[in-house]
Amino acid sequence: MKKLALFDIDGVIYGGHVIFGQIQSQEKSGLIVKGTWDKVHLLLEEYKSGQKNYKQAADKMLEVYAEALKGIDYKEIVESTSEYLDENKDKFFSYFAEIIPQIKEEYDIYFVTTNFQFACEGVCTMFGLKDYLSSIAEVKDGKFTGKVELSLAGSKGVVADLVTKYGKSGSFAVGDSENDAEMLDKVEFPFVMEPNDKLVEIADEKGWSIVDRDDIADAILDLI
Repeated sequence: MKKLALFDIDGVIYGGHVIFGQIQSQEKSGLIVKGTWDKVHLLLEEYKSGQKNYKQAADKMLEVYAEALKGIDYKEIVESTSEYLDENKDKFFSYFAEIIPQIKEEYDIYFVTTNFQFACEGVCTMFGLKDYLSSIAEVKDGKFTGKVELSLAGSKGVVADLVTKYGKSGSFAVGDSENDAEMLDKVEFPFVMEPNDKLVEIADEKGWSIVDRDDIADAILDLI
């Protein structure tokens, strides 16, 4: 049986936040209602200023986005997401595509992200992968209901079932924010990539390896 590899998307394989770019792009094209980005941006500022913690801000952002998607055909958003990712493919860190062939020989690769499922589908398609754990925007009869079915904000401990399935031995995870701490704590080899201040504190306490986009590939390949 293969071993387990877990990657966050934002800040780990992608330089930025997919959801923010998606919302702005979809609003500009008229696909979602104007004002959605203003609401999300306000929540982002409240997080940065400490008025809201990560979970509070991210949960609300997902609610705002889900409401903006209400009534839209799921396939239309999948297509929009794929177009957005293709237009912004230069924002993906080159190391990831380079090491996938070597990782796949011994590992099953999962994305673990607060982004909605359609973002994960797009990223998986881009890299020829298939497995992910994500937040879920509810869909019924092929259209978004406007509700959040599942949020992974502050809930990445859900990877525990995967660790049980694959075994902890040899498992690794890569994250960049405090929302990844639960995930990182579950694996044998946690990698903290260009972390924010809150995750730096946790990493220092736990003795986790801190890496950047230039040395993460070597750190991972040393495990294989």
